Amino acid sequence: MHEALEKESPVASSASVDDALSEALADVVLLVRQYRLLSGFAESLADTLDNPSQNPIVQGVLANLRATLDGLHPADVAHILEALPLDERLFVWDLVKAEREGEILVETSDAVRESLIASMDAPELVAAAATLDTDELAELAPDLPREVVEEVKKALDPEEREQLRQAMSYEEDMVGALMDFEMVDVRPDVTLEVVMRYLRRFDELPANTDQVFVVDREDKLLGVLPTNVILVTDEDKLVSDLMTEPKIRFEPTDHADSAAAAFERYDLVSAPVVDANGVLVGRVTVAEVLDFVRESAEEDLRAQA
Repeated sequence: MHEALEKESPVASSASVDDALSEALADVVLLVRQYRLLSGFAESLADTLDNPSQNPIVQGVLANLRATLDGLHPADVAHILEALPLDERLFVWDLVKAEREGEILVETSDAVRESLIASMDAPELVAAAATLDTDELAELAPDLPREVVEEVKKALDPEEREQLRQAMSYEEDMVGALMDFEMVDVRPDVTLEVVMRYLRRFDELPANTDQVFVVDREDKLLGVLPTNVILVTDEDKLVSDLMTEPKIRFEPTDHADSAAAAFERYDLVSAPVVDANGVLVGRVTVAEVLDFVRESAEEDLRAQA
């Protein structure tokens, strides 16, 4: 049975992922150039066509291009945008669904993000930013016009506004800049049955939730409870009997390089972030750490160049 499962669900290698991304890029480039060639040809026949821009062949290519973009992960769309020359990049960007623009902007490099933001008007930017979580918004905010940031802040509740203020107060190389405010915390004096009922209230758990954080009534971190323990342990057990010390905890002013090293050393998926008084203020996830490492490596390469 183990062998059958392995055959049905093979783990994609980094080489196969790179190949798939290269293939997606080639498909997008081909469709963009087909569209431009065909639409230009249709325009040249304007005297014999009622509406050359609505030519079914031209529209078919455009539909294929939109469908290709819709099927890609935001990070892959960002990679493709970075690989395209400016005119083709902006053409493809106009085809991205509005509700995906924010998450794609977060994934792009600073230079490409700047060119995309410059092509958008204020209402578009507000709509894109409004789809983001607080930590993602904090990452994008420095590149947005001040009036757009202020407009987005108006739509946030007081807690989210405070989270955004905190996240924007840290330098890029601090843990606080990587901090995620989406996390699950529970009290130590409840049973696993109560925890399970609580978790079922979520439409979906925050990404990279490998553990829940145990806090007291003042939100001081007491310990962590791995999700696999929750799933396989008797529901009558108390959280306090099962929680353990976190492998590591960070403060917002800790250096992000140290966090990256700790994630590699201890094979972490997530880790708590506490203030000087031990109050849980957020978490760091492997996704944010990997983004930081990638961006740092790209900056080093640019500096060398």
